Amino acid sequence: MVGLKHASHHVYKIRYHMVLCIKYRKKLLYGTDRIEFFKEICTEIGKRYWFEFDALGIDGDHVHVFVGAAPRSCTIYGYADH
Repeated sequence: MVGLKHASHHVYKIRYHMVLCIKYRKKLLYGTDRIEFFKEICTEIGKRYWFEFDALGIDGDHVHVFVGAAPRSCTIYGYADH
């Protein structure tokens, strides 16, 4: 199959769709400067933690992220519920 990742003892293809909302849905991500800066930050995070950002959609008050990660990565550890 296309897109499968191989590790020493397993084969995987894990994709997460996350929606990240800004507190109180403030319109902070408008303007090309802020959007490009946010994309650069996401790229650096992906390099640091071995994530693959397949798609990154930005609307002024929330972000849609479609990311691939290894099975050793767990998205729940970065989750904060306010």
